Amino acid sequence: MPAVSAGVRERRTRPRLLLLLGVAQIVLGSVIVAASFAGLAITNSAKIRHSCPFWAGFAVLLAGLIGVISWKRPLSLVVTFFTLLSVVCVVLSVAGAALSCQNGRAVRDLHHCHMIGMQREGLCTCCDHETHQLRPRLCGALGELLKLHHFIDCTAVRMALKDLLFSVCGLSILSTVVCILSTIVCCFQMFAVDKMLK
Repeated sequence: MPAVSAGVRERRTRPRLLLLLGVAQIVLGSVIVAASFAGLAITNSAKIRHSCPFWAGFAVLLAGLIGVISWKRPLSLVVTFFTLLSVVCVVLSVAGAALSCQNGRAVRDLHHCHMIGMQREGLCTCCDHETHQLRPRLCGALGELLKLHHFIDCTAVRMALKDLLFSVCGLSILSTVVCILSTIVCCFQMFAVDKMLK
């Protein structure tokens, strides 16, 4: 009798775990998308804009929605789709974490910022210490410089972008872990269903 109740408890626990992981993916995906779009609003530098992984956030959000559906309807096809989507999310989240961490460090190293244009429509341009010291005229003309939309203060905007990129990096790493856990739980769920059918 205890073996039967343990098996019933295990069958009830896995769908709840799928629900928990699905909700975690929905929350993480939503926050990654919001933070990425906030980063896109701050800068118009192509390199930095490409490191805001809203695409990974949308994938994690979609995977979470499928995870909640698989909790409600634990059909083999839905659980399989959730598993595949979670594997894709692992790859996208790792890529998003790498891009946002790399460019977060790049933004951190660009210390010399100055204003170009009028106060309201102006851009803040930032460049690294070496370019600023050796060729200050090129600081506003190089392709590697950072262009920020001016809100309050150039340094404050640069620091906000740096914090956003590092936050997205951390969230992407966390979503990678959650997606890996989702994949493992889904695999156990599929094996348990196959075992019950045999």
